Amino acid sequence: MSELVLGMEIAEIDRYADLIIEKGINLKEKKNVMIVSGAGTYYFARALAKSAYRHKATYVQILVDDLDVLASRLDNQDDEDLTFNPDFIKAMDYEFIAEEWSFIRVDNTEDRLDHPPLDGRKNQILSAAKRKFSDARSKRLMRHQLPWCVCVAPGPRWAKQVLGEEATTADLMATLKPILLLDQQDPSQAWDEKGEMLNRRQAHLNGLEVDRLHFKSPVTDLIIGLNRTSRFVGGAEDLPDGRPFFANLPTEEIFTTPDWRRTEGYVTTTRPVSVLNTPTEEVRLVFKEGKVVDYSAKVGQEAMDRYFEIDEGTRSIGELALVDESSPIAQSGLVFHSILLDENASCHIALGEGYPIALEGGNALSGDEQLREAGCNTSLMHTDFMIGSDEMSITAHLRDGSEVTIMEKGLFLF
Repeated sequence: MSELVLGMEIAEIDRYADLIIEKGINLKEKKNVMIVSGAGTYYFARALAKSAYRHKATYVQILVDDLDVLASRLDNQDDEDLTFNPDFIKAMDYEFIAEEWSFIRVDNTEDRLDHPPLDGRKNQILSAAKRKFSDARSKRLMRHQLPWCVCVAPGPRWAKQVLGEEATTADLMATLKPILLLDQQDPSQAWDEKGEMLNRRQAHLNGLEVDRLHFKSPVTDLIIGLNRTSRFVGGAEDLPDGRPFFANLPTEEIFTTPDWRRTEGYVTTTRPVSVLNTPTEEVRLVFKEGKVVDYSAKVGQEAMDRYFEIDEGTRSIGELALVDESSPIAQSGLVFHSILLDENASCHIALGEGYPIALEGGNALSGDEQLREAGCNTSLMHTDFMIGSDEMSITAHLRDGSEVTIMEKGLFLF
């Protein structure tokens, strides 16, 4: 076997894969792992699978998310055929839940650059049907009842998109190493320390008893209301058996579930976002009584049209995340065109499904009606939109009527 893959040393790739298995999903011996990857990042899915077996996994299943095949399906099927999902997927979801599998998704950064635009209308139909079909598994993951991790893997096309036409995969890996803390002598310990820092931030905010947050910048004037059960979480989360895991590696955010009924004002996205596999830029959203009542996009208007047609929940906020502009990702000055990396460079909101785990007692809530009554948005979708910048200030309005500025020029003040 060659000692290099895409110009990167195999030992370097294996070290990264071990980090995802050990800290990302914190794999328990004799458990199973599902890995989803695009064709262009399959080399890393293979490395993850081999690491999982080194860490005593019982079984590893790799699924390939092939956008070229998806494009062919959209081009050649009618609307009814697009809603079909085979029953074996339902059976696989049942086993996934019952046997407490771990889930890893490698962001499909490479393949998105190598296929024509997808049919937006048909992709909306297919995406909604797929999410509805696997709703049970999705809800377990959203509630952090099973370990999961989203990660990235460098590739030649993505390297050129981020760093320029002369860049190589190895160049991009070198850029990612300090972001992933792989430049540290002990990356696992470094992530424990990062998690402790995020824990301190969330504890401070939870102690303030925030009623609402006011976001202000030259392109944003937005108030997002919380409720009395909202709590900030971030870094590592605990599974029901007490094991910590990182749902995102890297991660720089602390986030909460706001009250979906209490958003007012306007906001403009500050980084590109892929919506239904379609790029969008400078999306402007206008909220009234918690819902998007007007919107526009410099790029991707049709994708936003399709997104808001999926269900009513796509028009309300399910997540609010705070990220300091001093993060390694923001300081790189790069746009990575990966939601995992870009959302951890900037404060962001998510339109769609909320996280019950970010509500006190949230995991005990069941059914969409009960969740919505508690202020947690419900939807088939969950899409992050970056809104932060070095011009952003955030003022917290507390339940006792006082105010405190928690962020100025994109930086935390505590």
